[in-house]
Amino acid sequence: MNATQKSSVDIIYEAIRERICLGVYASGDVLYEGELGKEFEVSRTPIRQVLQRLAHEKLAMVKVGVGTTVQDQPIEAQRQGLQIRSGIYHIIDDLSVTTMPQDIEASVAPLFYRISRLSAGAEREKFWGVLRDVHLLSASLIGDDVLQRTDDMLFYRTVPGLVRQSARFPDLATGLLKAEFDRLVDPIEQGDLRAFFRVRAETLLTFTALLDAE
Repeated sequence: MNATQKSSVDIIYEAIRERICLGVYASGDVLYEGELGKEFEVSRTPIRQVLQRLAHEKLAMVKVGVGTTVQDQPIEAQRQGLQIRSGIYHIIDDLSVTTMPQDIEASVAPLFYRISRLSAGAEREKFWGVLRDVHLLSASLIGDDVLQRTDDMLFYRTVPGLVRQSARFPDLATGLLKAEFDRLVDPIEQGDLRAFFRVRAETLLTFTALLDAE
């Protein structure tokens, strides 16, 4: 879906979701309908739809007498999310459930450049941006909408923890990201999508080291 096809609910949802991923809204923060309505210049109705969607995706939760608050995922749940996503990629590899977009080169070239330019200890905004775009690249190659939606949901449940940890351990975060993409370059250049997901299934689990870093 491109920007011209997105509804106001989609746009607001993605904006708030990104703030959650970046830690602008921390766990327990209340998302006030009135304040968000003023900021995005809409009525409470689309904001309420956004908050319901965030709650459905387990990025937020409704507390009686409080309102909708940002919901954090326990470390074990985040670790499990990475494991499930790895399993999804193994399924995609085993069943060859892939699709090749026509503009794949246009997507990969700037992403490869950005990752190659990442310095050790890159700030979390850059880490988040690349992590998100690698995810979007993977999503564009999945040929089954159920697997794609499940992977997407789990990505946004686990990524706030990774981004938060990247601010504490920037060298580790940057190293993991660059090491992953270094292994993905050959499958992408060869057009071997099964190998791409085989590699992603393995490298995704390396990010548990970031979750577990103390």
